Amino acid sequence: MLKNLLLSTLLSLKAHKLRVFLTMVGIIIGITAVVIVSAIGEGMKQSSMEVLESADADTVRLIYKVDMEDDSVAAESSFDEFAFNMSDLKMLRKLDGVDNISADYGYGFGYQDGVTSNVSFFETGNQAQVQSYQKPDENVTFGSDFKPEDMDRNKVILAYDTMLGLNIKKPKDIIGKAIDLDGQKFQVIGVKKKINMDEMITDGSIFNSVVPKKAFNDLTKDKPINAIKLKVAKGASREQTISEANTLLKDYHPELVGNFEEDRSNEKIRQQMEQMIQAVVTGLIFITAISLLVGGIGVMNIMYVSVSERKREIGIRRAIGAKPSNILIQFLLEAAFITLIGGVIGVLLGAGIANLISSLIPNVKAIVSPQMALLSASISAGIGLIFGVIPAINAAKMDPIKAIYQ
Repeated sequence: MLKNLLLSTLLSLKAHKLRVFLTMVGIIIGITAVVIVSAIGEGMKQSSMEVLESADADTVRLIYKVDMEDDSVAAESSFDEFAFNMSDLKMLRKLDGVDNISADYGYGFGYQDGVTSNVSFFETGNQAQVQSYQKPDENVTFGSDFKPEDMDRNKVILAYDTMLGLNIKKPKDIIGKAIDLDGQKFQVIGVKKKINMDEMITDGSIFNSVVPKKAFNDLTKDKPINAIKLKVAKGASREQTISEANTLLKDYHPELVGNFEEDRSNEKIRQQMEQMIQAVVTGLIFITAISLLVGGIGVMNIMYVSVSERKREIGIRRAIGAKPSNILIQFLLEAAFITLIGGVIGVLLGAGIANLISSLIPNVKAIVSPQMALLSASISAGIGLIFGVIPAINAAKMDPIKAIYQ
């Protein structure tokens, strides 16, 4: 019986191909819009998470922390004054579970490691985030990147915003000139690219000025070390390494009452950012999904027309033994097939347009997940069932005799 219903449904749709396609248009447009918004939204979310990722999964940012809810502990602690020193780093290198260790002068939040320095050019002063040179930077678009002979010299590549903060309007006016960084003279050899307001930033280092590693060490020798980054050795336990580091540091600093633990601020910020982006994307999807309502009304309208045109067919089928449920199921299947096919076309079209947008616009990533594609197709089929149910019920309730002679 089901096989016959499916065959009858397909033959009915085939007999009215143009009308069926025009009915699909609303569903196709709606699903296409939903897929495009969700794909770009998912890409935006992943790009934002990448910005917040400052280290790989094996790196621990160790900080000193006290339980501020315990008034007796908080009152005794030197939380505000505490900073790590180089002796702490040397001591932690003894741990078996530590593969690499480095000082962190920043404040977390997932951005590139760096230090805040006072920068001045003649009478104009400002602050700049400065980091150590690691590798060639494609963001250097004015002047030049570091050469091997620059590694032992005080040279600097400025972030574009840092240059503007010195009241310099054009990179050519500062390249080759000397600026002051924390009392030391540095020659500007390059400037990073300008940051556009509508640009999606996927690399936080674009905001940092860069100096050679040796010069960076000179700049940071008097800076407070806010955290220590430990790279956990392969095969070592992350939790055990943190516990051993805490014990070692507490023994070395017996005057402190707090604990040395992993900084979880990045994780909280990441969750908040993800929730915020997801809320925005969900709102946009809801707005674009309104077009599906229009498509559903179109489906309902065409199903009413189909029922009206096929009254004689319905009457004859009822007269030869078809049950009202058979008529109901057939018309529901027709509505569901129309919207399902439209949904599949919409998913494919939306994925194609989203990837096209991603390829044409820099830093815009589109990710079409299989789950979203399946959900979109399922929603489109559900729309057919919902908006096709009233015409299908009307068809099932028809009086066979009256239907035959109308």
